[in-house]
This record gives sequence, structure tokens and C-alpha cells, in this order.
Amino acid sequence: MIKISPLKALQPGKDMFDLMISDQVNGKVHKNEQLSFEDLLNLFGCPLDDRPAIYVYEFRSEFGVMRGIWAATDLSQTPVNAIKRHEETVSSKVESLKIDRTNKATQKSPILLVHKKDKTLDALIDFVVRTREPLASEWSQMGHFLYQVLEEDVIEKFVEAFMKLHAVYLADGHHRLEVACSLQKNTVQQISSLFVSADVISIGAFHRMVSGVDISYSLLMEKLKAYYYISKISNNKAYKPDQKNRLGLCFKGEWYQLDLNKASIALSEVPDTVILQDKILSAVLGINKPKEDERLVCFPDCKWSQFLEALNHDASIGFSLFPMTADAFITTAEKGEFLPPKSTWIAPKIPQGFMASSPVAITAKGEQVIN
Repeated sequence: MIKISPLKALQPGKDMFDLMISDQVNGKVHKNEQLSFEDLLNLFGCPLDDRPAIYVYEFRSEFGVMRGIWAATDLSQTPVNAIKRHEETVSSKVESLKIDRTNKATQKSPILLVHKKDKTLDALIDFVVRTREPLASEWSQMGHFLYQVLEEDVIEKFVEAFMKLHAVYLADGHHRLEVACSLQKNTVQQISSLFVSADVISIGAFHRMVSGVDISYSLLMEKLKAYYYISKISNNKAYKPDQKNRLGLCFKGEWYQLDLNKASIALSEVPDTVILQDKILSAVLGINKPKEDERLVCFPDCKWSQFLEALNHDASIGFSLFPMTADAFITTAEKGEFLPPKSTWIAPKIPQGFMASSPVAITAKGEQVIN
């Protein structure tokens, strides 16, 4: 059972839009980067619809259309075990975010929750998109759209549909959710959430680079042969795996393909990131705390070129991976197994500030701005 509620949405105006996408468009750091999100809201203004609503989020790209449901998850009425997690958190980061959440009413962006395909929710999303135009927004030029649901009867249908879900799976926002759950003990907590069906999410791989580890070619290969067949890549072309149980290895500028061997067949159902972390990064290279060890850097697949550039240093060791499927991601979460950090890069990725929310009115330059 997942209990959702309508929320109050903040929609940044043009000045704020221009400021927040400047890095993406120009590759430059904007001069106001030291300002907090709340400072930006107050400085540039932020149209606020003070009416609680549920929203359908839509992202249009060259690859198609992706839709989800944006609402608040009521943690006081949602069982703890109904939200399945797959990553551990860092206690120091939780404590830092706890202070931030306690002191500020604004939630900059929603956590990302995945649910199994549901015909009722699909039909509700289709109805919303068919019966209204998306809200006017500068973000539409980037392919991001919001459809507002204010009708109480439609909102109730969304609430009822979510009540029938047995579980959702946390894709992004582990630290924010843990903070909200810990504060729930004293104060009722609602957390801004984007719900997306498993059949429309996109999962990318995170590749690993290890530096500052002194290991010989012969020793590394000997350790790897315990689990993998090793073959050298012809023409030494940077290698990206095309299936599960296969890794790419870059050592001293040379690329190799690693395939899980027959002796390790028992590991074939284990996620590649788990095998890599447990059998190689930890056991061979000494990366025992991947969340904290600065020798380990993870690159999402969308930053493949930066990954290759970082591997130009002879002292770096690179591992490229094949992405998990949505089914494998859900299965791992259902088993209660935790993946190593940075195991999945799951889209949609929401621009910071596009889907901000607040239970209180936000003022802009001393005056509240209403849609």
C-alpha cells in the first residue's frame, strides 16, 4: 500500500530557468552557484500555484515519450517495507541532509520510485494527457512538461490506484528517503516523489576507474582468471560490454574482455556490479568501502568520453559494465539485497528545480507570485 497526496508545486520562471541550465548549454559555471536554491527562488521569483495537485510529468526526447506521476508520498501511512531500497547510505550525508530538511520547507526535486506496470495508472495518465494542455513553462524547450490534476475525483482515483500497489522500488533518493523516515518518528513526513512504470525507465551502466593502486599485470591477471576468461581486444579499441556476465578491463592502456568462466557459473545470476565489487575491487584492489574510498570514481554511461579520458593515466585501472535490466533491478530490491553504490543510472533525470515543491507559500522579491 502506497499512500500519496497532492502537493504544492513551484515552477521557476524564465530568469531562473536560464540560470539553472547555463551549465548544460554553455558548459560554464554560473556566477550565482554559491546561492542556495531558496536564495534563487527569492532573487528571481517563482510562480506558485498554492492549490495542492497531482501532476503527470512528461519527457519528450528523440527516443520517445516517457511519463510518470508526481505526488507526495505520505510516510505516516505508507508501510516502511512497501518502499524497496537497493543501496546503503552514508551516515554523515544523512545527518547533513537531516539538518537541511529540518530547516527548509522546499524540496528541490522528487525521489524516483519505480512501480510494476499497472493498467489503471496507465489509463489515468492517458486520461490526464488527453484532457488538458501542459502548463506553460520555459522547460518545454528542453522536452520537460507537466500536466496538472486539480479535480478531486481524479485525484482520488490516483490515490486509490496507489493504495492497491504492494510495493514501489527506490531508484534515486536513498539518502533523502532515509532522512524523511528518520524524522517521521517525531513529525509526519511527506516526501516529493516521481513514480515511473518499470516498462518506461531507462537504466544505464556506471563504469569504474581505480587509481592509486600498485598491482602488477601478472598478479591482476592471475586473480581475474579465477572468475573470468580473459581476451585482448583487437586494435585495442575501448570496449563496452554487450551482455551480462561480461566486463571490459583497461589496464596500462590496454583493453581486455572478461567473460565469467565455467568455474564461476554459480555467480551468473548475481549482478555484475556485485561480482566486480566483491571479487575484484575489494578482494584484489583493496576498495572495501566504495562509498568512501577516493581511489574509486564511477562514470555513468552518458559520460563515457570522460571515463576514457580519465583512463589515459597509466596508473588507472578501468572496468566497463553492461547495464542492469529493469526486471533485474526490481528482483534485487525484492530480495532485500543491496547493490554497491553507483550500480544503476536510471532515467528520467529531472532538472534540479523543475519539480520543486513546498507546503508553504514562497515569496519572490517580497511579494507572493500566483499563477
